[in-house]
Amino acid sequence: MKKYVFLLATFAIATVSVFAATDCKKIVKNHKFIKEQRDNIQLPFVNDEKLLGYWETVDFVNDPQEFVPGRHKTGANELFLKEMVVLKDGKILGEISTWTKGHILDSVEQTNETYEIREIEGNTYLFRQWKSGDYTCRGMKPAYYVLKKLPYSAGQWPDDTNLPFVNDPGVLGQWKSVDFVKRPDDFVPGKRATQIELYLDTLTFRENGQMKHYPVISWTKGFVLHQNDKTASAYTIKEINGKKYMFFEWKSGDYVFRGMRPHFYVLEKIK
Repeated sequence: MKKYVFLLATFAIATVSVFAATDCKKIVKNHKFIKEQRDNIQLPFVNDEKLLGYWETVDFVNDPQEFVPGRHKTGANELFLKEMVVLKDGKILGEISTWTKGHILDSVEQTNETYEIREIEGNTYLFRQWKSGDYTCRGMKPAYYVLKKLPYSAGQWPDDTNLPFVNDPGVLGQWKSVDFVKRPDDFVPGKRATQIELYLDTLTFRENGQMKHYPVISWTKGFVLHQNDKTASAYTIKEINGKKYMFFEWKSGDYVFRGMRPHFYVLEKIK
């Protein structure tokens, strides 16, 4: 679990192995630590419009009063929680935690983390309690992550992934990645624009909107729909020098978290 791993990172490898396999309640009992019960996480949902959006972690402090903008105690590489995207209806992207006004609730760890939003020097900051194993197993006072609110295109994402199915016989079959470009016009057959390893290898489009190997992904004419990521990635097909190429929007975290315009995978039809 994410917070438990964060706690164990400070121990030697041998200690980690033993401790990770030990029940937290036994540790509390044997060592007479203060914390013996879980938090109350059965809170009703109350909306908080100020919480919605993209937050980037800037510091980790013992108390919110310690935070000074521009003078951070903890380096960025030391931060376990890098960013947080808060969605509507109590959801947090990529976390099992949910939220209600003033609280972040973890049903697995049984923790209720409070948060506070403050305006400091023209910027908006979120102070989030971090109830790691130091809290759940040792009863220690939780420290705080400090996150700064950054703009992202609220109207751009999440995408509408409930588009009706429209058939496209021309997309059926297997497509293999051959390049990754900023814009479709940047693609030149036989002259690769990027030297980085292509993360996306192939896409296989099947009948009736199905995608091979990807149960949470479907397609309709002009779009590939990802239900978990809430993205609708456009695709276009062009014939160049007798070969068919697909230009497929790659809606990564730069698009989801930061509202940046997506780049494109170029895939060649092979089957």
